[in-house]
Amino acid sequence: MTTLVEVDHPAIRATFASAVSLHSHTNRSREVMTPVRAYLERIPVIASLVRRQMREYERRNGEPVDFGRGWWQPPLDPQEVLASESAQIRETLGLRPLVSITDHDSINAPLALRSDRSQTAVPISLEWTAPFRQTFFHLGVHNLRAASADAMFDALADFTSAPTAGRLGELLERLNSDPTVLVVLNHPLWDLQGVGIAEHAALLTAFLAAHAGHIHAIEINGYRSWRENAAAMQLAADCRLPVISGGDRHGCVPNSLLNLTIANTFDEFVVEVRQRRESTIVVMPEYRRALVDRKVRVAADAMRDYPQRPPGEQHWTDRVFYERRGETHPIADAWPRGGPVWVRCAMRAFEFAASAPMQPILRQVVWLAGASTSERADPLPVPAVARAAARPDPSYTP
Repeated sequence: MTTLVEVDHPAIRATFASAVSLHSHTNRSREVMTPVRAYLERIPVIASLVRRQMREYERRNGEPVDFGRGWWQPPLDPQEVLASESAQIRETLGLRPLVSITDHDSINAPLALRSDRSQTAVPISLEWTAPFRQTFFHLGVHNLRAASADAMFDALADFTSAPTAGRLGELLERLNSDPTVLVVLNHPLWDLQGVGIAEHAALLTAFLAAHAGHIHAIEINGYRSWRENAAAMQLAADCRLPVISGGDRHGCVPNSLLNLTIANTFDEFVVEVRQRRESTIVVMPEYRRALVDRKVRVAADAMRDYPQRPPGEQHWTDRVFYERRGETHPIADAWPRGGPVWVRCAMRAFEFAASAPMQPILRQVVWLAGASTSERADPLPVPAVARAAARPDPSYTP
């Protein structure tokens, strides 16, 4: 059973022992650049400049810019993310913090934290990119055993880079066989690959038909619209799976959706979800803010300078990378002064527009320009997905 409560619910401190922060990203995470072009082309004024630069690049190089060869890193390091998540839980809820960091296809952050003897309780977790037919799904894999975490991670990473028939089911079965591991289907209705709503729904149907038995919960996500999250909750109910929170933070603001639990350890929390199928989610005040504002703030966090960092980590150009001729470079190598004039001007303009006094105006401009799709997630295919997921798919081939 899944229950949602507001942060000011009077029974929180009397009923629960801990709050669980799931799905955070640190500067050890590789965030793909593939969606960036679509976002840039929806920003007023900037869009025309971006298109012009893309055309000039293609003319010079004989091929379009391949955003798939680039990635960016969130601004905060593992210790900073752990500290801010823990502080929110202690100060706002008065509960014990249990924090699971899930960088994309990496366990470096929890391993780095656990190297400090005082942090050995931090779960070893990741957000695993699982290829499936013409798309991929993101799975939160939480609480790998320390003794076998490296081997398990290597197996997951190998499949991500070179998927083979039948291997996905084997890996999920292997994860499921460990009672202390929690596997969550993150933001299931988000068409990350851009295959289209109908095709994504068909692929999600096939994925759940084949693998729902090894999935322990479905996520509602702190940076997806409530309309989409409500549809994900319906999907979970029809698939007889609990719903779990996932903040999906990439910036400096702590997660806006958390789980409440009577558990004192992450192992006990896993039992609560997997065996008792119980989940209580608390909606933090941050989730009630306009989603456009919140996404703009994440972008501003990613782009601003951090002068306290060592050289090579201070500027946004230090945190954006690209691959060329088999070698990886920060974009700072090509733009040592911050890029062309139009890029520097655009960054300054965005910095000003993202400031607190300007956010209401920026929100209106974004909406009027049709540049936000935050509320356009279409849940119409969900009932069909859920019905099909409840029965086997005889045509399934991994």
